[in-house]
Amino acid sequence: MSSAPTSVAEQASGVASHSRTITVPAFARVALLVANFAAQIVPLWMMHELGQGWPIFITAGLLLGLVPALDHVLGQGGYKFDLGVSEQTFRRLLMFQAVMLFLTFAAVVAVAASGRVPLWASIFAVVTIGIINVHIPVVAHDFGHKMDRKNRMISNAVCAIGGLGYFMPQHVMGHHIHVATPEDCASARFGQSSYTFIVKSFIPEVRGGITLEAERLRKRGLPVWSLHNDVIVSYAMAVGIAAVLVALLGWIALPFILLHHASVWFSLMLNDYIQHYALMRELLPNGRREPQSPMHSWSADAPLCNLMVFNVQRHAHHHARPKLSYQGLEALEEGPKCPTGYFGMMVLALNPPWWHHVMDPLVVKYAQGKRERINVDPSGERRLAKLLAQYEAA
Repeated sequence: MSSAPTSVAEQASGVASHSRTITVPAFARVALLVANFAAQIVPLWMMHELGQGWPIFITAGLLLGLVPALDHVLGQGGYKFDLGVSEQTFRRLLMFQAVMLFLTFAAVVAVAASGRVPLWASIFAVVTIGIINVHIPVVAHDFGHKMDRKNRMISNAVCAIGGLGYFMPQHVMGHHIHVATPEDCASARFGQSSYTFIVKSFIPEVRGGITLEAERLRKRGLPVWSLHNDVIVSYAMAVGIAAVLVALLGWIALPFILLHHASVWFSLMLNDYIQHYALMRELLPNGRREPQSPMHSWSADAPLCNLMVFNVQRHAHHHARPKLSYQGLEALEEGPKCPTGYFGMMVLALNPPWWHHVMDPLVVKYAQGKRERINVDPSGERRLAKLLAQYEAA
């Protein structure tokens, strides 16, 4: 394998040269967003009208089953999208998606709180929509990487839909600085299961978002307890949304709102687990970590998933160009590649034995058998030693 690029310029130039160009006009993207929305809202309406829980399996089957399966069949390989869509049009698509996310959130809480469906179905529906609503941090993410106040306020509002007010400060000022190091709570270690990672990372992520936002304001001479604080603003919005829903639906809506937010958080953390699992930037002789490169992110190029989540699977390019709109992200030749798209990887990550069977040998392969390139948890040391020995023998 060739050596990893060490600068943003080199990373950005690593775009795959053999790509299949698929120009997707704006109306087709809108149609896809509407289809995504329909796959959630129609089964929820059926649940309410029929008083039964089975329609939610349509949503789960389509978005968490059929889409990953089709992506696996279509394969990966340098797809290019939206070549004719302007930046303004892309902003509108993101706003349209944000509205759809809010409506599905409100709809599932309304159905669950109505008492018209069995309790198990209410819980399953809220969890399913919450997991699918991992789109919330994706949309907020694209706005939040812009530096102006308007984009940050939009990002705060989108994060409020899922109760993720801490996310953007932690992501921008924490994760992007310390990615693929033991210091980054959003970078999973070799040997960790997804469940262990999620439980251990939640409090550090929330604390990091609160602390980093406070530091940002102090450096600018602004009061921490004020409307300048993005964490406070976003959570105030989340409380306001919850208050309106409780006023309309009754107190029974509150536990379902909290369950939705917990499911969004779980789905977000599951994606964090996937995106940098076991990858580590080497420690240089001067005591610093090597610069970030495509070698420190797991990327994928499954076409349907990329269309639905705005190319977020091209994660290596995002870390190389964090302010670049998602529609501009490309598939880089360098760096670790997921065996399937992120939707399929989420299913894989929920089964730890299957995950370790598939992913751990890939980690050793992309690290070229070098222990110093692998971020390992103490629980994974013995397994890593065995795999390194096998790699060396081969």
